[in-house]
Amino acid sequence: MPEEFVRRMHFKGFDYDCRVVENPAPRTEPIVLLGGSFQDMYAFRRLEKPWTELATVITVDLPGSGKADDLPAEYGFDFLAEVLGDLLERLKLGRVNLFAASYGVPIAYRLVQRRPERVARLMLAGASMEYPAECRTALRAMVDSLASGDISSAYGRVTVEALMAHPDRPVRKRAVTARLLACTMSAITEADVPRHVAILKRVLATPGLPPGGIPDVPTLCFTGEFDEFSTPDRVREVAATIQQGQFSLIREADHLPNLERGKEFSRLIADYFTDQPIDTLDFLTEVERPALERVPVEAALSR
Repeated sequence: MPEEFVRRMHFKGFDYDCRVVENPAPRTEPIVLLGGSFQDMYAFRRLEKPWTELATVITVDLPGSGKADDLPAEYGFDFLAEVLGDLLERLKLGRVNLFAASYGVPIAYRLVQRRPERVARLMLAGASMEYPAECRTALRAMVDSLASGDISSAYGRVTVEALMAHPDRPVRKRAVTARLLACTMSAITEADVPRHVAILKRVLATPGLPPGGIPDVPTLCFTGEFDEFSTPDRVREVAATIQQGQFSLIREADHLPNLERGKEFSRLIADYFTDQPIDTLDFLTEVERPALERVPVEAALSR
């Protein structure tokens, strides 16, 4: 059985935690996972068995999440990328497989831009180059619901409206997932409110992913086919900035495929990080390579 332990870390005035599930005979580089905005380092625990059988798995509560210290909103994603880089150095992991979902994407993207040699493979779920007006409106509605003090009824409802597809979309387990998300967000305490507000304001303050792309790291960008927050076109746009970027969609899912299609989500991560072919997975749409497909078009236009 893999050995599990938690380490308390410190970076520039903030304490945070990382959880390590150590595999003594790994078949691939360590797998480092960054969750979404309101997930902690145990968020993927029910899905991780296939990963821990293949590699050492590291999850982390960066400052502002889980049981880590609170992080004021003025500390942006650049700072969180610094924290992650420092963690990889302290753990002496060498190259890693890095997965990031939604809120974690800007952290991972910045880290890989700065230190591409540290990442063997990259997966980005629910990525956007920038959040358009309708997404920002939804996030502001979440902030407003927290400010109103009516957390028990408003916050859960507006979170579901912001992150999940419309009820008429054929998303698996949508009703169950919506109830779970609404109940979880409506159950936060008054003490949790400043942290949630800081997270939302951090997202609203970011101009988007930094320019320059990623040159030499194999990357899969994906989301659910009915994602209305990070829409497929936005995710494809991110993949096009990555020289070795691939793009695909999980069928019958939206922004929360880990909840709606957990078994498939887990399989995809295990397969990609061990260089297994993903083109034949029946729960994925066709795998595209937007950066490669864009080059001939740009070359033709420049003539």
